[in-house]
Amino acid sequence: MASTYPLPDAAKIKVMLGCLFDGLEVKPGKKFDITPSSGSWVALYVTDESKPAALCVADGPLAANSSAALSMLPPNTAKDAIKSKDLPSAMVANLREIMNICSRLLMTDSSPHLRLAALHAVKSMPADLSAVIGSAHNRFDFEIQVPKYGVGNLAFIST
Repeated sequence: MASTYPLPDAAKIKVMLGCLFDGLEVKPGKKFDITPSSGSWVALYVTDESKPAALCVADGPLAANSSAALSMLPPNTAKDAIKSKDLPSAMVANLREIMNICSRLLMTDSSPHLRLAALHAVKSMPADLSAVIGSAHNRFDFEIQVPKYGVGNLAFIST
């Protein structure tokens, strides 16, 4: 993966995702579990040449809370998704939109363009993405509080 994409800081995430969620709180977080049993979701961003450039991983709680909040689904819907470690199709579509917006967090005015290529539940992601996560040297983790829904974690990964 290319290293020409800067990883965002908490302030940049708060500004970008704060446009979606009023009162969003973002702070540096601890490294969280990205194993198949975790309920996490991973977004793959690629260059214009379709080469992997970066990943964004939402743990199960953030995936459920943010995707439910985007459509103003009841908080209990998010809690049910967290418990089952599975998202209904409408919430997957919402998470894809959120992850698409997150692509802007990895670009600057001087960096090359990248785009969201895929969104996978970690439990069913391709082996090559698992290898990228395992070998990544650059990873920033954040704790994000989605108002009225709950807290979760987000990680940006590049090499």
